[in-house]
Amino acid sequence: MSEIIENGYCYIEFHFTDEKNFEDLKHTFEIIKDTKNNSIKKDDAFWIKEFPEYALEKFTFLDSDLKPSFHTNNNTQSKWHFYSLIELLSINYEIEYIDLKKTSNNQGILIYDAYSYPYGGADGLINFIESFNCNVKIYDDGTGIYTYPTDKKDSKWNLQWFKKLFKTAILLFLLTSIISCKNTEKDLQFEKDVLYEVYPALIDSVWVNAVLTYVPPAPPGVDPSEYKLNRRNESNKRFNRELAEFKQKKFPVDLVFFDGVIIRDNSKELQKHFKDAIISKDNVTDTLEYKLDRKKLDTYTAFHLKYVSRIPRGNDRIFYNECCYSVRGIIILSRIQFDDEKKYGVLTAGIECGGMCGYGYLIYIKKVNNKWVIDKIEDGWIV
Repeated sequence: MSEIIENGYCYIEFHFTDEKNFEDLKHTFEIIKDTKNNSIKKDDAFWIKEFPEYALEKFTFLDSDLKPSFHTNNNTQSKWHFYSLIELLSINYEIEYIDLKKTSNNQGILIYDAYSYPYGGADGLINFIESFNCNVKIYDDGTGIYTYPTDKKDSKWNLQWFKKLFKTAILLFLLTSIISCKNTEKDLQFEKDVLYEVYPALIDSVWVNAVLTYVPPAPPGVDPSEYKLNRRNESNKRFNRELAEFKQKKFPVDLVFFDGVIIRDNSKELQKHFKDAIISKDNVTDTLEYKLDRKKLDTYTAFHLKYVSRIPRGNDRIFYNECCYSVRGIIILSRIQFDDEKKYGVLTAGIECGGMCGYGYLIYIKKVNNKWVIDKIEDGWIV
């Protein structure tokens, strides 16, 4: 008992009158121990063969089961279903079998280590032992030491119990799914609220960066530095001219806008920019894309957005490449990726202007005095 106490093992003490019963029990236990501890799966025929006839007689079998050639118990209200018990003992129990041995001439003990609680309880093991005509006396299932009645009638833990357990598991699964869906909806609504809050500052900054600072790659054979400088000077002149024009007509600026958000994983960039951001492994990018609320975006009247529901391809690009839009291309926003505490976030604004034309910005946001503000916008990529 010192080994059991020292290691905190659970145990079941039992009495037997026939040495053959103990030997059969020991033999079958070692097989179950090997299959369970080493995750070895055996078929039904194997288990029918390994249990002695007098033990199998105490179990029930369904019409669809592989059955022994002899009569077995048919009272499904009071006896264990054989294959349900086998599945519990060899697969589902969250325990490790330690040993089954004699403690005296007619006394034995089964020792096991429970991984966690609840692990399934001791009833399955007790019924296994008693099917070999051994009588359980005392057991410790990890919650306390209990005396087991020798005149105990047939176990209530049978096929009906498994059916109830199955129904309970389904109910718990459904409840968990409902709660998870509600949490997802709550998180999504939070993200949308943040996006609409920062949108005015976001679209201002994206427009300024796109018109004033964006320079496409230099053509072959042209010095990149000189090309960039010249284009920047041209952009400055054009931007000042357009800004004066927009101010004169009191805006709005015409832009082409994709009416949904896309998925981008920017967790590394978020962690790099905000050094104190806490981002756990469970903080994964949501894979749900959603449509933007046009009415919320249109409340900011400095811009007039022409919404498109798909990214134009081929000749479809003409309407924004050869028309009057301030930025040549379609603006596409990504979903916001937050840290665990929802103090920081990052999203992207991409501008798609052709098959080999596109660029984008990383937009870092943070919460200041209960308001979300843009912390920084930096170049993200260029095609």
